[in-house]
Amino acid sequence: MINPPDGTKWKVFWKNINGEIWFQKGWKTFTQNYSLQNGCFVVFKYKEGTSELDVLIIGQNGVEIDYDSSCDTSDDGNENLEHSDDESVEILNEWHYPKKAKQLSTLASTRPHKKVKGEIEKNSQRTTSLNKPKETRAREVAYEFISSNPFFTILINPANLAANRLSIPNLKGIIENKEANVNLQIGKRSWNLKLLCCYNKKSERRLSAGWFLFVRESGLQAGDVCVFELINKKDLVFEVHVF
Repeated sequence: MINPPDGTKWKVFWKNINGEIWFQKGWKTFTQNYSLQNGCFVVFKYKEGTSELDVLIIGQNGVEIDYDSSCDTSDDGNENLEHSDDESVEILNEWHYPKKAKQLSTLASTRPHKKVKGEIEKNSQRTTSLNKPKETRAREVAYEFISSNPFFTILINPANLAANRLSIPNLKGIIENKEANVNLQIGKRSWNLKLLCCYNKKSERRLSAGWFLFVRESGLQAGDVCVFELINKKDLVFEVHVF
């Protein structure tokens, strides 16, 4: 049993191979839930007289992770307890569906088409005071975004920049409800990430392994507004527009 500081308990099977302990069944689920990847540091402390290990997880940024921001990737409830909801993410717009799609969401936007984004930005500069905070200007421009593809909008805050995961809206009806690999693109650059299912009160999804690298290499800043546009449903490719 592996015990993180968040009070959950994870059943992980192990095997002794040539005097070394190798984690097997259950370990993959644990690592995915806490977004463990190369560069993370895990400290194990054996609880004498038991078959349990207490663990501490240090993220790629050298800081102990926020365990409460993790999510339960198992829906049977046998491997771990329910985690707290992540309140650090501000989702400005839920999924928007294309007007010509077979399934038209009541949230479908009536804003101008993406093709006139340049005109929108130009007009926005005319009507928006340059003295307004970056966050306010970014919101105004992002709210004018629309596309023939499904998309959602998220405001980036300092917690999102330091974390190794990002909560996003539930993808029900858009993407199959299972773990998957996704690709984020900005211009000609691309990043591969893991998409997890979170069986908590919000039934949300999370971009996990690879998020921290995306943040660092893309130059995201607090106050940026990101529009995630699903441009390839088959291969799960998102074009990320940063305002």
